[in-house]
Amino acid sequence: MKQKFFAIAAIAVLAILGVFIFEYATLAQRPDRNAQNQQRGNRQGGERGNRGGMQGMVDPIAIVDNSWVDLTFAVKVDDETLVKARPIYQATREQFAAKMTELRAAGDWQAMQSEVQKLLTTAGPKFQASLKEVLTADQLAKLNELTKQRQERQNQQRQRMNRFREGGGRPGGGGGGGQ
Repeated sequence: MKQKFFAIAAIAVLAILGVFIFEYATLAQRPDRNAQNQQRGNRQGGERGNRGGMQGMVDPIAIVDNSWVDLTFAVKVDDETLVKARPIYQATREQFAAKMTELRAAGDWQAMQSEVQKLLTTAGPKFQASLKEVLTADQLAKLNELTKQRQERQNQQRQRMNRFREGGGRPGGGGGGGQ
């Protein structure tokens, strides 16, 4: 009886293992993966790496999204205030998304970076003024502080990643030396 149970369990384990091996062995040959790689410029690894060409660039849509998350969960404003703030966030996000789509279509990443900075300096004060009408001074101050902290963390992370890349892709930098 134990031998029968052991044989059935071994066959089940082998079958499951076979399914996983077959799944991963055929993954590289799927046409949808090849199409995705062509859309991303035939880079290995898909989205990993430079995030679709925006390496080191500020994403204004992410700034708006993160600000909404901070407003909702960190500042913890009431539902009535969120309802009033939502159209402001939505309009700003749509404006940024339209501009980013336009800039991506142009394909000039360096020009895109300067245009994003212009967009942030022109739309940012308008966004702040609109929020000032909805939020209290304390809420707005807390939201701005959270946004500033998030940007500082992102800048530090970006600097660490740049140091990592410059160091040959290994922590501590340098070449390959022997072990």
